[in-house]
Amino acid sequence: MEMKRVLIPVDGTERSMHSLDFIKGIFPKDSVHITLMNVKELVSINGMAVAEELKDAQEIGQQILDKAAERMQGYSISTYFTFGYAGDEILKKAKEDKTNVIIMTKSTKSALIRMIGSTTSHVVKGAKCVVMIVPE
Repeated sequence: MEMKRVLIPVDGTERSMHSLDFIKGIFPKDSVHITLMNVKELVSINGMAVAEELKDAQEIGQQILDKAAERMQGYSISTYFTFGYAGDEILKKAKEDKTNVIIMTKSTKSALIRMIGSTTSHVVKGAKCVVMIVPE
């Protein structure tokens, strides 16, 4: 049986790491390849991103990915860091990798329209695969 390709965006919050524990409960280690993804949204000033900030952001993103990968020890893992708008980058990566399932967590915001979060909502609308939303 072919391994399922699972994409998990993580932002370093305990809430986003919760989806990793969820996976352990539903996917045996030998049944999935997991891509852990971190996206840093770029803020540019007068059309320029500051080089030092880019370097720092990339280091922080890699630390988040390393921590998540450590939590998923025993699973087939790859990590991916990029800059951009999170929703678009998640959809692009899912398409490139022929992802079977994207697993995201619910937003902590209380307003109904923000219940699953704007990024998650964008991914749900645009995804060509299953999107699982993990409650807290």
